[in-house]
Amino acid sequence: EQWPGGENLTWLKLPIPGGYLVGPLLFINLLAAHAQRFRLTWKKAGIQSIHLGIILLLLGQLGAQLLQVESKMVIDKGERANFISRFHEVELAFVNVSDPTKDEVVAIPEDILQEGGTIRHPDLPFNAHIRGFGRNCNFKFKRNPQEKVQGVAASVDRGAGAELRIQLEELDEEMNPDSANFAWAVVELKDGRDRIGTWLTIAHPNGRNDFWKRGNDFMAPMVLQQFRHEDQLWVLEIRQKREYLPYSIELSELANEYYQGTDLPRNFLSDVRIHEEAVANASGRRALIYMNHPLRHDGKTFYQYQMGQVENYTVFQVIENPSWLTPYAACILVSLGLLLQFGYHLTRFLRKARS
Repeated sequence: EQWPGGENLTWLKLPIPGGYLVGPLLFINLLAAHAQRFRLTWKKAGIQSIHLGIILLLLGQLGAQLLQVESKMVIDKGERANFISRFHEVELAFVNVSDPTKDEVVAIPEDILQEGGTIRHPDLPFNAHIRGFGRNCNFKFKRNPQEKVQGVAASVDRGAGAELRIQLEELDEEMNPDSANFAWAVVELKDGRDRIGTWLTIAHPNGRNDFWKRGNDFMAPMVLQQFRHEDQLWVLEIRQKREYLPYSIELSELANEYYQGTDLPRNFLSDVRIHEEAVANASGRRALIYMNHPLRHDGKTFYQYQMGQVENYTVFQVIENPSWLTPYAACILVSLGLLLQFGYHLTRFLRKARS
């Protein structure tokens, strides 16, 4: 809703102070007050402890804002996953799948994709020219062969983009973690002066591109688009940036509960096992992850985020926050300060009452 006449005031831009301005000012004020009035006595010990706790709380929030990294992990029932995907970072991956025992992956980070131009990598026997890249898009299919594909996808002549005749509409990225952003790239491959072809690749917002063929068989060609070069079989795809872990998580069972008579989720539960790479042929450590009961392992916290019980998969939100213990220490300091301050005044009151 808008205020009456608010549409006539859209030209008026009022800057509103944010956390990066108010936080440092409050921090400086606390430090100044602490330095000016600091007295190492029992009478002031409680006040000093409270101030130190608040300062530590502000520093902890700043650390979380600057250092916290949010990712997600998608696991099918009965399978393992050993990587997490960033919510708001993507990469262009070239995978050599010629060797059935291992894959060779070359990942091009997002900042290079944004610069565009030609990418030369020592592990790639060809050059990749980025004709277009975006963090989000809408797309439709030109089913009538008489209609021409317009825009940035008009040059695509290989892979799913050419087969499905996809036309792109560039959109701004939605920053909400629950929003569906379809990152995309148009990539032309060349070997010297010889042109190999131009591909269009679109990332599935779920974090794994094999989800393209789950709900829509029509988009199945978008999964792991293959091509041959110098008797080697390659795959290219744009995907959410991955971080591979020194352990894997196996989803043994999953269940969800709803409030009776409603579609509101009451509880999501995933029964998992953690398998360390250094420990071979072990059954793994069992853990239950459900709402308000995360799993903390190796500096990361796994929260139950989403669940597709019909398709037997679960999604964890993975938080890495090096300063996650700071708020607990700050609360202990503030609580100790309150106890000292109230205890001091209570003792004085009881002494006066006796006298």
